[in-house]
Amino acid sequence: MNTNIKYLVFGVSVAFVLFVASAGMVSAKTIYVPDTYTKIQWAVDNASAGDTIIVRDGAYTENINVNKRLTIRSENGSAKTIVQAANHAFEITTNVNMSGFAAKGATFIRE
Repeated sequence: MNTNIKYLVFGVSVAFVLFVASAGMVSAKTIYVPDTYTKIQWAVDNASAGDTIIVRDGAYTENINVNKRLTIRSENGSAKTIVQAANHAFEITTNVNMSGFAAKGATFIRE
């Protein structure tokens, strides 16, 4: 076999392996509430496992159900980010990193 053809076959093979390997890599994204989604629950619903949701300062009246592995944190801490709800502020059914929230009229439930 010609030396040039060997290098061409080798180069194409390496390129194919690198392409297949990179196709499987997915990077986590950061979602901002209320910039990207108005409600925290909408951000959770549209997030993928491994994503981070950052909630900007404010009071949010909603019940949030989290059933995927996420990081959810307030931008500036619990003194500035309050979740108001009649029952549960957050109901968590998986591993979630969460910090910087205050609950008003509600509880945090972890199953």
